[in-house]
Amino acid sequence: MEIVTLFYNKGYRSASMRIKGEEIMKILSVIGESVPAGKGGSPADTFERSVVTYQVGAETKTLTVTYVRYFEKLLAQQGVYDQEKEGVPVNQVAATLFLEQNPQAKESRHYFNDAESFTKLFTTFSIEKWKEKYSSLV
Repeated sequence: MEIVTLFYNKGYRSASMRIKGEEIMKILSVIGESVPAGKGGSPADTFERSVVTYQVGAETKTLTVTYVRYFEKLLAQQGVYDQEKEGVPVNQVAATLFLEQNPQAKESRHYFNDAESFTKLFTTFSIEKWKEKYSSLV
């Protein structure tokens, strides 16, 4: 599936993608958050979550990307993306990148515990282009 156009509706704070040969995918919201720590010393405080809510036709869907917090530092160390320098947290970006690269993903929750797989999301990433596409959501 190929994304062929993207347009914005700033009045409704949303962005939309037209998928080649398919319906329009309207991005409704993007949320980044730290995974709340669980009881009993759970390692949950070492994870981040990126959530994108979107609409295809009349159906509203949510896609969640959860990843190890250390990957944010790794991206900066590798010169791929430095959230401190750019001002947009990785947890605001990850789910939209995953959705763009996998628009037909059937699962709604995706977990990255492998740095290489997570870094691949950012292979062609440009913060300038991302801000241009999703400025109404940030």
